[in-house]
Amino acid sequence: MARTWPVTGKKQAMFAMFDALAGPMSSVFLRENHDGLQPVQKILVLELWHMGDVVLTTSVLQSLRSMYPEASITLLAKAHACEILASSDLVDQIVTFDFPWTATSDKYDPSRYDKIAIRELVRRLRNEQFDLCLDCRMDLRSNVLTRSIGAKRRIGYDFGGGGFLLTDALEAPAADQHKVDDWMALLEPLRSSAPGKIDEVPDPVLSVTDSERDDARKLLESYEIGAEDLVVGIHPGGSHAAKRWSVDNFSQVGRALAERHGAKLIVFVDPEGSGSDMQLGQNAAFVRTSIREMMALFTQCDLVVSNDSGPMHMAAALGTPVVAVFRTGNPKAYGPRGLNSVAVGSGAPWGSTSEVAVEDVIEAAEGTLAARSKA
Repeated sequence: MARTWPVTGKKQAMFAMFDALAGPMSSVFLRENHDGLQPVQKILVLELWHMGDVVLTTSVLQSLRSMYPEASITLLAKAHACEILASSDLVDQIVTFDFPWTATSDKYDPSRYDKIAIRELVRRLRNEQFDLCLDCRMDLRSNVLTRSIGAKRRIGYDFGGGGFLLTDALEAPAADQHKVDDWMALLEPLRSSAPGKIDEVPDPVLSVTDSERDDARKLLESYEIGAEDLVVGIHPGGSHAAKRWSVDNFSQVGRALAERHGAKLIVFVDPEGSGSDMQLGQNAAFVRTSIREMMALFTQCDLVVSNDSGPMHMAAALGTPVVAVFRTGNPKAYGPRGLNSVAVGSGAPWGSTSEVAVEDVIEAAEGTLAARSKA
């Protein structure tokens, strides 16, 4: 199971206490039984967290489209989901909200909790009268939110507290199962009754428009990068410091690919400026982009080298091979999914890091480029 919070004895004891006190006090109907015969016309999917999480959700969204072709699908997510899924037909509606507990800091500051806004959101979603709600977070707060919204069938994981708030509470699988497979497992209780079927697990997928691709090509041409050039994108940013391999290491990889293979380099400078001071010579273009512009530029790359990050997942979902550096976290659970994409590094438990050798990343990049040229 791709667990997304540190599992500690203190937290487990706290969640167990919550279940012991709240479970018996809850009404019996919280654990409704479903025979699977009720029609599913309105589906809600919860993904309240980061950009990469939204990308990984697209596997289950594709599957829901196939299983329930006539149903309306709503995604509850942060505002970045609107940009990431623009031009996609995976959802019919995106409801945006930034829950304070998903922040990287001050998540427990009471002043950040707008109770009126949260109450209005829950009221709005309750009025939708969803037939089915899916949530993969394994988080007590998500289970409380799911129950508050009041979907008739609520499928999630009985891990992290509040499993009794779900109608279908699945047992948590292995800790290193990929997040995509976590999402897909939520569909198991539905397979026998859904009108449509799925035969395999789809990789995450995103799309850009022809106009966006044209604009990306024109931008590259302004840097004298043409369609015949070998183009390598470098994204050295990351959501927090532990994920960020040093900029100097990325520079060494970029210089090696430029010298050995004549690669033209595109450095994606993140909003915090990471990557702007890389020393790469004349073969490099430095760009600051919107999410959609970055996605379009990824489609023009033969390879993207990055940290474990949202852009890593975006590039892979757009069909571009990715070499992803994992200093921390679990590459088995969160590595890029896609043709010829690879994670380099063993990762590390929460709060720690491991070193990743420059030579290993260069070797992975060259191997990925060789595989792409043979395809």
